[in-house]
Amino acid sequence: MMAVNDKAIVERCIEEQDLSRLLKLLDVLDDFSEASLVKSLQWILRVDEKLVDDATKEITSAEIKKRLSWSDENTEAPFSDRKCYVINLMLSQKFTPQFLQEEARSLSFDAVLTLTKYIQFLLCWLPVMEKPNRFVPSYEQIIDWLNVFVDSHFQQLKLSEDAAAVVNSLYDQVVVMSKWQLDSRMLYGTLAELNRQFEEKQRNVKMGDYCIEVISF
Repeated sequence: MMAVNDKAIVERCIEEQDLSRLLKLLDVLDDFSEASLVKSLQWILRVDEKLVDDATKEITSAEIKKRLSWSDENTEAPFSDRKCYVINLMLSQKFTPQFLQEEARSLSFDAVLTLTKYIQFLLCWLPVMEKPNRFVPSYEQIIDWLNVFVDSHFQQLKLSEDAAAVVNSLYDQVVVMSKWQLDSRMLYGTLAELNRQFEEKQRNVKMGDYCIEVISF
């Protein structure tokens, strides 16, 4: 791993249309800055599919599909499988929400709407996703990204007619997810208590058997 200033390198990758090198930076750099993260996402949304295909050609289509929960369900995603994979890599990078919010102000409003729609799509699949890894943003990261978009472009989202449907739909989805998480926590608590009582019963049975053996002896 290297600790270097990534901004100049990222800008050069974008200027040279070198998406392959940009993706490799994620493995090489200790810290991919929020500024580079936002700049990279803005660019990746605009690149054509051939560039994405070339940058990910070392990964088989089967491997790509393994990293996308919806790929086996014949679900139509907002982007191609390979572009979804690349965007997921960016969304799952480490970041500080406060710094990211400041940098996100430089995103075009079209990019904010596009990414918000995609994140809403991801939210629909979170309940069936396996344990999050570097290829899939976690629930916490997705919520942080949504907060960043809303806070950094609040006025535009409030005034834009194009954003109204997205915001309303997203609101409904977040309400459903919140209820799902609450129900999951309640179920976990019930199961934990059931498991505790079962273990206590098992201990009592073993203690009773031990006492009988001692008395018999």
